[in-house]
Amino acid sequence: MNVSVLIPVSSDLRISDCVRSIDENIELVISLNRPTKELKSLVKKMAENPEKFCAKKLKVKICVISYLSIAGAYNNGIRHSSNDLILLMDSDCVFSPGCIRKLYHRLDTNKLSKGKVNFLFTNRLNQLLARAREFHTSDFINAYSPPLLFNKDIIDDIKGYYFHPRLCWMEDGEFDCRVKEAKLKISYDPTAIVEHCPLILSKDLINALWYGVGRRISFDLGLVEKPSGFIQSINNYFVKGWKAKGFLVGAYLLFWKYIQLIGYYSQGVLKIRK
Repeated sequence: MNVSVLIPVSSDLRISDCVRSIDENIELVISLNRPTKELKSLVKKMAENPEKFCAKKLKVKICVISYLSIAGAYNNGIRHSSNDLILLMDSDCVFSPGCIRKLYHRLDTNKLSKGKVNFLFTNRLNQLLARAREFHTSDFINAYSPPLLFNKDIIDDIKGYYFHPRLCWMEDGEFDCRVKEAKLKISYDPTAIVEHCPLILSKDLINALWYGVGRRISFDLGLVEKPSGFIQSINNYFVKGWKAKGFLVGAYLLFWKYIQLIGYYSQGVLKIRK
């Protein structure tokens, strides 16, 4: 199977669980971006003794950039991969059995195939966050990661680059926009599942802030349109979220969106990220 599983990571030691869930003999590219000492030690052990971390035969490659950037880590990992097919995966997720093979067979005549993220939860708050994240990501077909498998030659269709090097957040959203502009079809298999660890409220809201920063950078670069404002967001997030997922999810989605807008307008004034 000519697939390279690409995992960008900077500090998440849960990558070991992700690697253990790989059930195909493939190439694994671990793309480090400003990694911690603990992570570097762990991935070094993976490269030296992959059989201790996974039952399958893995060819492990490690590549590094010195700055924090998922987009940069993606691009660097793609450069170091040996295969034509790239499967994007997150370190805080695990593959369900057969997921990789299902995505591989789903490519057929298309250049991208997408599976579904199942957000795990252990309590009602986790469940609320999971339902809200589903509304953003896994309730519709898109080119977000994970799990996303694509052929490298899509670069000829999507304006000549994979992930914009200036973007540290919203990089997969901007990627998705170019895929849609190119009218590339995405083969979708809802049974090709990856499971995401339970979400944490504080981290989810911090992510909303940084997504707003990333959205402003994308806007300033002329890559995306201006986001909906505070009033319009009531319909786009609260009303639609309420209808799709319930009142509490709709309320949280609106709050999350407002945090994102704070990040967006703060970046415009303070230039939090250069």
